[in-house]
Amino acid sequence: MILKNKTALLGYCLGLMMIWSCQKDFLEKKPATNMSVPNNLNELQLLLNNSNALYRSPVLGELSADDYYMTSAEFANQFLPYYANAYIWVADIFSGGVNINDWNQPYTQVLYSNVVLQQLEGIQRTNENAASFDRVKGTAHFLRAWSFFDLAQVFAMPYQQQHAAGQLGIPLKLKPDIDAPTIRANLADTYAQVLKDAHQAKSLLPQAVATPNGSAPAKNAAYAFLARVYLTMRNYDLATQYADSALMIKASLIDYNTLSTTAAAPMGISNEEMIFQSYLAQANPASNVITTIGYSIDSLLYQSYEVNDLRRSIFFQVTGKNINKKRGYSGSTLLSNGLATDEMYLIRAEGNARMGKLGIAETDLNTLLAKRYKTGTFVPIAGLNQEILLERILSERRKELVWRGLRWNDIRRLNVEGRAIELSRKINGITYTLPPNDRRYALPIPPDVIALAGITQNER
Repeated sequence: MILKNKTALLGYCLGLMMIWSCQKDFLEKKPATNMSVPNNLNELQLLLNNSNALYRSPVLGELSADDYYMTSAEFANQFLPYYANAYIWVADIFSGGVNINDWNQPYTQVLYSNVVLQQLEGIQRTNENAASFDRVKGTAHFLRAWSFFDLAQVFAMPYQQQHAAGQLGIPLKLKPDIDAPTIRANLADTYAQVLKDAHQAKSLLPQAVATPNGSAPAKNAAYAFLARVYLTMRNYDLATQYADSALMIKASLIDYNTLSTTAAAPMGISNEEMIFQSYLAQANPASNVITTIGYSIDSLLYQSYEVNDLRRSIFFQVTGKNINKKRGYSGSTLLSNGLATDEMYLIRAEGNARMGKLGIAETDLNTLLAKRYKTGTFVPIAGLNQEILLERILSERRKELVWRGLRWNDIRRLNVEGRAIELSRKINGITYTLPPNDRRYALPIPPDVIALAGITQNER
């Protein structure tokens, strides 16, 4: 019986992957009706453990942000046109390309989550299975919230409460059998659904999960994710509260003095800061910025690290004129955009600084930075006024979370506040710019989705 269930599960997973990889319009397809669908808690948990299909986030925001550059020669040699087009923010970045991972992989997670939630409707929750039932349901809600949030950062404009009801969000698919037309929700409803799923996950997930390196979400992952979402919405009070809740469960930080400054992967496969692990969908520039000579971390960003700041040598290696990113919190060539305690310290520090609780904010920043500098060299921050302290926190946020899939999100929200961050690239002597709050901060939806689903394209 166990073998039969595993075989059925494998067939269903393969069917889902075939839908994702072979159909032009992923959202308009549904699982075949003759396919054996997981129908018990063990199989549903296995479905959610499918790391080949899940735990992936769009990389296009990182490719469009300002932490790296490529040479003109590398620009001309990009494997796919949209790798180069995203770099200079052209209107039609996909050039007719189809099956775009940045769209398909998050909606694969949505489909898996919806399958699980639908199947749970036919399973009775009892005293005996309550813990497993709640963990499976909580994980499904968490992954759906995660995917919707990630998609909104790339394919919708930045959240502004006063405008959100009148702006386009993303399609909110809440059932696996997709008979209803695909419709883009407004931005207010998009974030409302993200928060609804995330809060449901928070109430259901266990306090701790016995898996290494945050490979399955627990309650502190829901808290940490809510902190990230509320920060993006510029609700700094709630962002601070949820970062605090996450840190109450897990607050450990890596002492960078214990790491090798010469290793290609200083963090290894697991590390004590991870709360929940997720990865950016692999793409040529994102992969090559680690080792390829034609790519480099922004030199001004690199120079912003002080000599005794260990992040300078643990995060980067200098190859001739190029500064390459070492393998980071994933321990592999995949880039991690998961949740970790360092991000929570920075969110809590930023929120408290914005709310005038300067001493508390300084304590969090000092706690983090003391683990990042050579032993005995860090001078604690003290007595800064609110404006200078906030600038320092934002600077440290950029340096700490470099290539963690968050810079694009930060540029968007900070420009809404009037920070006037203008992005600039120079290719073959031509300068390309992306002004603050430009419509191109919402990337185009892949053309095959527009053609087959009939939804409205983003203005560019």
